[in-house]
Amino acid sequence: MKRITKNSPNAELENVNEGDQIQDDTGKKGEVEHIEILNRCKEKQFYYKLKDDGTILVIK
Repeated sequence: MKRITKNSPNAELENVNEGDQIQDDTGKKGEVEHIEILNRCKEKQFYYKLKDDGTILVIK
């Protein structure tokens, strides 16, 4: 299980793959079904769609 937070390095967030088990700092966890990374102005948004109906969002 990979633990991801807003303090995780970008390289670690980019190394998450579909099928990986992840958990955020609020306790939400699950298997990654789809990943979307958006660049907005000066921030980077990581959307991890979970198989069990949920999304983990990390904004850097």
